[in-house]
Amino acid sequence: MADYISEELINRISEEADIVEVIGEYLPLKKAGKNYKALCPFHEERTPSFVVSPEKQLFHCFGCGVGGNVFTFLMRWEKISFPEAVRMLAEKMGIPIPAQGNRKESLWKEELYGLNEEIALYFQQNLWKNKVARGYLKDRGFDEETLNVFRVGYAPSSEEFLKFCRKKGFSFERLRDLGLILPSKRGKGYYAYFRDRIIFPVFTPQGKVCGFGGRVLDSSLPKYLNSTQSPIFDKGKILYGLNFNKEEIRRKGEAILVEGYTDVLALYQAGIRNAVASLGTSLTHSQARLIRRYADAIFIAYDQDRAGVAATLRGIDLLLEVDLKVRIISLPEGADPADLLTEEKRELFIKKKDEALPYFDWRLNLEIPQGRTLEAEDKIRVIKALSPTLSKIKNEIKLRELIRKLAYRLDLDESLVGMELESFKKKGKFSLSELPKTGNEQEKMEEMLLRLMLSDTEIAKMVKERWSEDYFNNPSYKAVAQRVISLVEKGEMSFSALINQLREENLSSLVSSFSLSEDFFKGSDKKRIVLDLIEALYRNRGQRKIEELRRKIKEEEEEGKEEKVREYLDELIRLKKQILSYRS
Repeated sequence: MADYISEELINRISEEADIVEVIGEYLPLKKAGKNYKALCPFHEERTPSFVVSPEKQLFHCFGCGVGGNVFTFLMRWEKISFPEAVRMLAEKMGIPIPAQGNRKESLWKEELYGLNEEIALYFQQNLWKNKVARGYLKDRGFDEETLNVFRVGYAPSSEEFLKFCRKKGFSFERLRDLGLILPSKRGKGYYAYFRDRIIFPVFTPQGKVCGFGGRVLDSSLPKYLNSTQSPIFDKGKILYGLNFNKEEIRRKGEAILVEGYTDVLALYQAGIRNAVASLGTSLTHSQARLIRRYADAIFIAYDQDRAGVAATLRGIDLLLEVDLKVRIISLPEGADPADLLTEEKRELFIKKKDEALPYFDWRLNLEIPQGRTLEAEDKIRVIKALSPTLSKIKNEIKLRELIRKLAYRLDLDESLVGMELESFKKKGKFSLSELPKTGNEQEKMEEMLLRLMLSDTEIAKMVKERWSEDYFNNPSYKAVAQRVISLVEKGEMSFSALINQLREENLSSLVSSFSLSEDFFKGSDKKRIVLDLIEALYRNRGQRKIEELRRKIKEEEEEGKEEKVREYLDELIRLKKQILSYRS
């Protein structure tokens, strides 16, 4: 609960903040009527389309669609979480945030970070005392500057490490909390977790030492050893190198995903400073989300051995889930980025990156070897193998394009591929994302209704009385409408309060877009429009129910269930009468 901040305080901070003043500290804003404009910092453009409204305390870019309130801006610019944005703004404004949760736990974690910092410094100093370790790193091609930047170190024997810790007076209980020492299996005493290994400190995105990775100097196993999970280290939530490379990743809008510490170091030393490592081959959903905070595109550069290919396959689906553009860098078998840079220098890696295949082309090449003739069973196998990946595609146009590409490679009619995918879905063999069931007309009416609700609290009340916000088919519109009604009922409706409750970036952008775009209903009878929209939406809803009933009647007739058929027919007649008689 350490991140808990009351809604009341969040709203107070956003209400007292001036969004123009806050964003003006980051961007040169120019007055444009009642609003302010600037070149958007989140995409390249020549004509300003980034609008800041002092009246509504919102910003929105009409070029890339990003928008929200003052917290949304800070989150995107600073790459921080919502609670961090709230605390940052509160600090700027001099508004104290009462300590929540367990203060003792917070101090304990700071103590652990401090202890890790001292241990990292000790390991770093040890490296320059050990000729073998320095020689190994030199042979791998790493220069002194790179080693110092990444604070690479060396862990001595267990005896030496424990002697150092006792001399410094470190708490052995805290060292155990960090996984740096373990109880001896022989009885009393402890032994060091990292022994006779090259040490790579692992940092949080903010640069705090949260854990360590160790590599042996010989062929003994395990080759790599990471810190065990601790109160400040979770391997699945950290990306190695992010603290050093996040600004370049944000500037380029793309990251290179590699497996290990030395890959990140080698790329950094070669001037390629947008790489991060997943601390092994098992990318997690948390790591994928972390990458998405900084980049729109990702290049996977894992080894091309069996383990690397399997890891790439797992990673693709996770990265697609967070809407990243994914490409695969095909390295020579048995090589990794560090090997390439050592042997063939920077140009070869850049060439390989430039030749990187879009993930779906890479998957197709993997599943359909060149020159091989496919039988019907092979084609079904390929569709089945690619279905989990296809299920992650959220955009219908992209999905259709990939189905078209798959059909071409399989020499099948596109509709047949679509039918086969649908067949697998119905059998539960995979979960293909549901395509929209409602037409553009339905969605357009829902959009108009939501725009009107955002423009006037009286209209929002009217919608609540005559319609249900739960009836929206579009999930984003539904989520916004539900929050609008909730805030209106409490008498707390404001755009900033709405965005504070929504939290999700896509919903914040939707609100800012609808609120700051041209008023399509200016000069019109808005209440009459709302009544007409509600009537049309009720009719559409009824029509969908009728179509569903007709389907059920057909199914029951085929199975000879006459009683069920009569029941559905009665319901059908009632629905038709309801539609004909409905008046707003």
